Amino acid sequence: MASKAEQLVRQAYKAFSKRDLEALKEIADPNIEVHTVTGMLAGREEPYRGHEGLDEYLRDVAEMWDEIELTPADFHELSDSRLMVFGRVRARRELAVIDAPNAWLWEVGEGRIRSARVFGDPQTAREQIG
Repeated sequence: MASKAEQLVRQAYKAFSKRDLEALKEIADPNIEVHTVTGMLAGREEPYRGHEGLDEYLRDVAEMWDEIELTPADFHELSDSRLMVFGRVRARRELAVIDAPNAWLWEVGEGRIRSARVFGDPQTAREQIG
């Protein structure tokens, strides 16, 4: 049986796949921080913050990618509040296609997601968590 943290993170992947802002807001802490590759590509120097940031993030996703699909595969609990997920991202913009391994570090608390950090290089994620 998946932990509560894993269940929450799985809900986030499902909501993202549907681009369901309301579902994301329901499970996100009001002060959530989201660090993404999409944000960097969109020229952001700071993470997306709060529920307004989730809206901005989904708008950037729609603007930057014609298609994007996240495929989480391996869930690793680092603690009660931290979860590392390894999987793949497949994205397309015009004729450019990305299909690469990816990692996500999630922090949860009090039944909500507090932060999400995307690692385009899973090895960097492994190094960061030790």
